[in-house]
Amino acid sequence: MRIRGRRLYPSTLSERRIMMALGGTPLYAPRGVSPYLIARRVARAAKGESGDLGFVRDVLARHTGAARVQAADSSTVTSPDEPEALSGQATIAA
Repeated sequence: MRIRGRRLYPSTLSERRIMMALGGTPLYAPRGVSPYLIARRVARAAKGESGDLGFVRDVLARHTGAARVQAADSSTVTSPDEPEALSGQATIAA
């Protein structure tokens, strides 16, 4: 694992696979958590030594969950001017 500031880069293919499952490369360590802690846990999970993947997933979700929820809410808003999409069966019946 290579660390540059708060960014974590994989050194092996197994670390890359774990990081892609967590959200992509590079991973960004939240400010409240040590990037070395995250790197150590990802390396252990890549080796298959322990169940550290759940811990890393929880830490990353806790710190980025609020931002994702806000982005999802703003992207689902539609304007009232847009017509409703017709289903395939309604198009066939017409």
